[in-house]
Amino acid sequence: MTLAQLAAVAGFYGRFTPSFSRVGFQARRLGWRHVPWRFAGQHWLVTGASAGIGRAIARAAAAGGAEVTVVARASRHLEQIADGLDDAAARRLIPVAADLSLVSETRQLLERVASRGQPFDALINNAGVLLNDHQLTVEGHEASFVVNLLSHFQLTEGLVAADLLAEGATMVNMSSGGMYSVPLGLEGLDVTDPARHVGKLAYARHKRAQVALTEDWQQRLASRGIAVYAMHPGWVRTEGVRQSLPVFWRLQRPILRSPIEGADTALWLCATRPESRPDVIWFDRRPRTVHLFQQTRRAQCTGAELRALLERELKPV
Repeated sequence: MTLAQLAAVAGFYGRFTPSFSRVGFQARRLGWRHVPWRFAGQHWLVTGASAGIGRAIARAAAAGGAEVTVVARASRHLEQIADGLDDAAARRLIPVAADLSLVSETRQLLERVASRGQPFDALINNAGVLLNDHQLTVEGHEASFVVNLLSHFQLTEGLVAADLLAEGATMVNMSSGGMYSVPLGLEGLDVTDPARHVGKLAYARHKRAQVALTEDWQQRLASRGIAVYAMHPGWVRTEGVRQSLPVFWRLQRPILRSPIEGADTALWLCATRPESRPDVIWFDRRPRTVHLFQQTRRAQCTGAELRALLERELKPV
C-alpha cells in the first residue's frame, strides 16, 4: 500500500468511525426519548429476515404485536428467527422462503402473499448482499443487482399494483453508508462480465439507486398516505459484513453496532412516521444529507431513467 493509499484509508476511518460505529449510536441515544415498539394489529413484510438487521427488525416487530411475514432464502434459518421469543410473539412470525436473487422467485413470493389478500402496514426492503466474487444467476443477471435493487423494485411495485400496501403504510428501504462514495448512474448496476465486477463498487451503486427509488416512490405513493424512507444503519456486526469485508471486520469488530442497534432507526420510523422528505437518508433517527462529497451530486441518470431500466429488466423475454 502506498503512502497516499494509507493516508486515504486513515482519513476514511478517522472521519466515519466515530459516527457510524457503536460509539456514535451510544452517544446519540442519550438524547432520545423513549419510544415503545407498539405494532399490535399491524401486518409487516421483512425481507432478508433470517439474520442480522432483518432478523432484529422482525423479532422486535413481532414482540411489539405485529404479524410479520419474514422472507429469506434459507428456510432452516427462518425457522430459527423465533428462538427466545415468547410463544405469542413467535406465533406472529410467518416464514416464507424465497431466493430474491431470482426474478421468478420474487414473482412467486408476490403470488403467495397476494393469495392471502392481507395488505401490509409496513414493508421493510432489507435484503442485501455484497459479493466480492462475481455470481451470474440462471436468469442472466449479476446476483447482487437483483438482491439489492431489482427485487426491491419488483416486490414493491407488485404489492402496489395488487393493492397490498395498506392506506397509511410505512416503507423503509435499507440503504448503506457505502452509497456516499458514488453518484446515481445506470452503468455498473448489472455487471454480467466477471472481468468488470468489483463487489464493493456494485454494492455502493445499488445502494445509491435505492435512495433514488425512495424519492420516486415518495412522489407516487403520497396520495395513498404511504410514508417511504431510505435509511442506513451505520456499521453493524453481521455475518454478511464478516464474510464480505474481512479486513474491515478485523479492524472494526470491537466497536461495530449490534443488529438491534442497526435496526433501531427502521423500527423508530415505523413507530413514529416522521414527515417523509425527499433528498434525505435517515440515520440514527434523524434525516441526513444524501451527499457527503461534491462529486456524487452530479447524477449520471435521472430517477425516471432508473425506473425505466428496472421496468425493462422485468419484462418477459
